[in-house]
Amino acid sequence: MGEEVYKLKVGKRDISYKVERTNRKTVGVIFDPEKGVIIRAPEKVNKNKIQNIVKKKSNWILKKIEEHEKIKGKPKKKEFVSGEKLSYLGRRYRIKSKEIKNSKKVKIKFYQGKFIIKTGDKLSKKEREQKVREKLIEWYKEHGKNFIQKRVVKFNKKLGIKPNKIKIKKQQKRWGSCSKNKTLNFNWKLLMAPVSVIDYIIVHELCHLLYPNHSKKYWTHVSTLIPDYKEKQEWLRVNGNELEI
Repeated sequence: MGEEVYKLKVGKRDISYKVERTNRKTVGVIFDPEKGVIIRAPEKVNKNKIQNIVKKKSNWILKKIEEHEKIKGKPKKKEFVSGEKLSYLGRRYRIKSKEIKNSKKVKIKFYQGKFIIKTGDKLSKKEREQKVREKLIEWYKEHGKNFIQKRVVKFNKKLGIKPNKIKIKKQQKRWGSCSKNKTLNFNWKLLMAPVSVIDYIIVHELCHLLYPNHSKKYWTHVSTLIPDYKEKQEWLRVNGNELEI
């Protein structure tokens, strides 16, 4: 089974695609965010027939490529120095960095619209950045739990259902999740997003207490509280990578 690479001009744009020969009986067109456009085809299908299939699917392919191009990359790692900014509830606040003499301690405080970061002068640059990042994550978790609990109460009353527990934690890919024991888990990074986006994730998970799947009834329930939920999904899809420190 081999791999072939071709190009097809559609309007003013070139579509590059890879052909992977497989044991399957039909031709499949896939868009992979990392690998690009992949055509999985049987050995007997010639390249002209594959090209015709790509032409027919070109609008779908271009749409997928354009959607992917909108996604913002991860920001440059912060050094946590004065002048840099951190996001909280959709707004960006400046960092004010201060030094603690003869110390290896790190202290974080949000005061008068600024993140005050105090670090010991005995820390190496690497130690300092690691400890500040850890302390900031603790800060987001602590403040995030209080904020999200208040928002959950607001939507509890409208939905008539309560979770057993709320947790703010590290999650690799998910913004939120709902466990079988009715615990709602939220990614601490969500606290950097706008409040309207946080509300959508809260409602999304609360509705899973009523519906464990993503059925039509589930989405109807979500839309009663967040009518523009698709816009919130798109915001996270495009901007999610930027919610990083």
